[in-house]
Amino acid sequence: MVDEKQITEELLAFGRSIASEELFPTVVKEAAPLIADDSYAFAIACCLDRGTKAEIIWTIPYYMKKDLGHLDPKLIYRMSLDELTALFQRLPRRPRYVSDAPKTIHDLTRIVVEECDGDAANLWKGKPAAEVNRTFMSIHGVGSGIANMTVLLIEAAFRIRFSDLDHTHMDIKPDVHTMKVLYRLGVSKAEITDAAIEATRRMNPSFPGELDAPLWALGRKWCFASEPNCLECPLNTSCGHHFLG
Repeated sequence: MVDEKQITEELLAFGRSIASEELFPTVVKEAAPLIADDSYAFAIACCLDRGTKAEIIWTIPYYMKKDLGHLDPKLIYRMSLDELTALFQRLPRRPRYVSDAPKTIHDLTRIVVEECDGDAANLWKGKPAAEVNRTFMSIHGVGSGIANMTVLLIEAAFRIRFSDLDHTHMDIKPDVHTMKVLYRLGVSKAEITDAAIEATRRMNPSFPGELDAPLWALGRKWCFASEPNCLECPLNTSCGHHFLG
């Protein structure tokens, strides 16, 4: 018999233990601290997150900084679209929609410099989530999915809780990791989007999306598609897959 309450409590406890930089898988080890410590780097990666592997997206700002010698929005603000295009063509790893990336970064940087005094953290500091969402959606190539994901990540990575959000309607962003872990835990009927969303709404109705980070981290670090490391998984005493395995 699956104890959903216990599983939920353990997931939430594990989520609170996750360091911010652990939320950002990167190709280069040094790239994760940059994302966690630099709000502009974080915003760049969020805005470019369209169909590209997470490891590449979260490393892009590091590659940009290494190429330019800085990641100063006030200096990048002075770059033309042609210069930004050349920059992205030089990077060792690129976002999937590389032709759109210069315009995306141009729009983001203009907002950071002209409206946030050069500090990307001012995109969300002291602002309601609805305004943050609208700001990101005004950037070229950023739709509602990315904007919503960004708001969730801001809360998770920077320990901010937006008071205007109806967290009851904020779902996880199902991917191969979250769907797999929920199914193996025995709380989701299948490894599909609808089943994963339904499970997390039932498990943590006050804020389903709060389960996203711990589920994702479990899937990446222990709950592999093949040969999962059940013995070291933080939820191994509650997981049906562990005992069945």
